[in-house]
Amino acid sequence: MPRQLKIDHLLTVKTYPQDVEINFSHSNMEFPLRDDELPFNADSIRLQPFPGDATVGSRHLLATLSRREQVPEENILLSLGTSLANFIIWGALLKRGDEVLVEFPAYEPMFKVPAYLGARVRFVKRDPLDFSLSQPAIAAGVTEKTRMIILTDPHNPSGSQIGSEVLQYLRALNRERGIVVFIDEVYGRFYRERSLFVDFPEFIVTSSLSKFYGLGSLRCGWAFAPTAVIEKARQFGDYLTPEIPFVPLYLAHLLLESPALAELEQRLRRRVRENRELIGSFLDRTEFLSCYIPRNGVLFFPEMSHRVDVKKFYSQLYGKYRMVVTEGRFFQMPRHFRMAGVQDTEVMKDGLQRLESALKDSLVEQP
Repeated sequence: MPRQLKIDHLLTVKTYPQDVEINFSHSNMEFPLRDDELPFNADSIRLQPFPGDATVGSRHLLATLSRREQVPEENILLSLGTSLANFIIWGALLKRGDEVLVEFPAYEPMFKVPAYLGARVRFVKRDPLDFSLSQPAIAAGVTEKTRMIILTDPHNPSGSQIGSEVLQYLRALNRERGIVVFIDEVYGRFYRERSLFVDFPEFIVTSSLSKFYGLGSLRCGWAFAPTAVIEKARQFGDYLTPEIPFVPLYLAHLLLESPALAELEQRLRRRVRENRELIGSFLDRTEFLSCYIPRNGVLFFPEMSHRVDVKKFYSQLYGKYRMVVTEGRFFQMPRHFRMAGVQDTEVMKDGLQRLESALKDSLVEQP
């Protein structure tokens, strides 16, 4: 795969027109705490040196995250978001010519970034009906040269979860053949109380405060990994910056140790339940889409009926209804699109009505 310097999906979402009214492509929850509930104040941060923080980013957040996630501090790498954590891990572990096995369909950076770093990318296809990942499919994709398997759980874009038998098989591949198992679990907090790493400490998993907590602007992420991997990753991180900014990491620490966090999580989970009911009902009644409905979470990846003109649909959706979704072409499946149920419930209702209208307006004319 040729080296590329452009992530098409990210370039698109960063340049959406100002007049977009409803964005179902956006997959960060809207942060629901009021200003008077925030655990931040003028004295929250004193801009002074904190001894030892240059090594890990913030010892405050490291300790808080370790306590909350039940992961030892020596197994945690702090970073500016999940995407940077992914890049640092791949940069630290992959050499030019290493073979990596990546799920299909895939979120663009999951294969473009390793390819840019010089890895040889192969794909393991998820089941097109429910986007499940099977042991036989993985076994067929693994070769003697496979260095790493790269997955998302839940799957981005479909929301499908990796089954327990597959996780055990991945553990066996790691133990018996030394294949690195890498899982981006940034959407996991929508339904999982603890990281996969707690039960599978051989794996490397990454996440952040961006999706469930709606704090993408903090750029606070992490990787959980074996200690030897963490050490390599910190050394590689010095190629990018000698020290990551302390302030966003400390703000994340203040939030995660605050009593307000329980109220925040309660509100977010209530919104997830309400939006899943709305989206599930919509998908059941519409005649223009077919969709696997994942057991949990907020990601959905419906396929448009062949009665729908795909190009006309996107044109109508934005041009007439001032709305966007994530186009399926960014996941190598152009008749699909990804939608995320993270908006306020009333916005979700309005958006689903606009979505149905745009589909109706885009039907192929019958001869």
